[in-house]
Amino acid sequence: MRALKFSEASGLVLEGQHAKPIATADEALIRVIRAGICSTDLEILKGYVPGYDQILGHEFVGIVEACAAKPELEGKRVVGEINCPCSSAEIHPDPIFQRNHSPGRTVVGIIGKNGTLAEYLTLPASNLHVVPDGLTDQEACFAEPLAAACRIAEQQVIKEGDKVAVIGDGKLGLLVAQVLITPCQGVSGLVHLGKHREKLSLVQGSTWEVVDESTSSHHAQEFDVVVEASGSSRGISLASAISRPMGTIILKSTCSAVNDPDMPAWSNIANDVVVNEKRLQGSRCGPFAPALKAMQDDRLRRLLNNMVTEVFPICDGLKAFKMAQTKGVLKVQISMQ
Repeated sequence: MRALKFSEASGLVLEGQHAKPIATADEALIRVIRAGICSTDLEILKGYVPGYDQILGHEFVGIVEACAAKPELEGKRVVGEINCPCSSAEIHPDPIFQRNHSPGRTVVGIIGKNGTLAEYLTLPASNLHVVPDGLTDQEACFAEPLAAACRIAEQQVIKEGDKVAVIGDGKLGLLVAQVLITPCQGVSGLVHLGKHREKLSLVQGSTWEVVDESTSSHHAQEFDVVVEASGSSRGISLASAISRPMGTIILKSTCSAVNDPDMPAWSNIANDVVVNEKRLQGSRCGPFAPALKAMQDDRLRRLLNNMVTEVFPICDGLKAFKMAQTKGVLKVQISMQ
């Protein structure tokens, strides 16, 4: 099969004869229809995962070709959770801990398991979710990052009446902002901060501002909850400046610190957290069922489709990554058809 693989030794390569994976007894063999390039994939190219040597990608939609564990899934169009529990690990009583933090787990396209930027992949049958018929492949391919946005609501950090800010107008920041202002989230008057007016305007229903040097002073200690989803190490500094004493900062960004001149002084962040008694809340993978349900919202579906800058065939995978690394580009998807 064709696959986009990265290693520190060889860099990013399109392999034309990579071995097709073989599903274990509890896994499904999935023919990938479409996959997305995520900011985490781009950070891996910069050294985010030391020693990385596998197929990239963790966003996809595909067709189940074989599944001994759940034959009823065969022929179904599916998306999948990326954390794969170790079969020998003890099952944790907290289902969310089990989903996100199971000891010995592998993570699709990130840690220990080949990813979705290939014509085939395998995943545990328990990780799969059937895609509703009304969603297009382009939309369904957003299920994983949209689930990450839905994780914030699952963590029950935001209370009714809270003043909320979202930092970041990249792929994840846009999804987080749009999800938070859906009626079921109860966030009103959300302020969305980013650098690009044309991107901020894609989210419908938020108040948005272009970030400049005056932003932190204008909003000094104003917000009850600040979601940092900029994908930049500088975002935490702004989040620290605009969150109120005893407020909460939710960290969604993961980024490589290798050769990063903008890395903030973490002693300053720590001092602010201690002196002002703030709460730092990490937030990563989220629930797929609410994400697929949220896609029924017309505003969200419009955003998803507007976010897709270009779709490349797998044979042009290297060009796709070059496009994804271009400043100002949002989502690049790769079609395996």
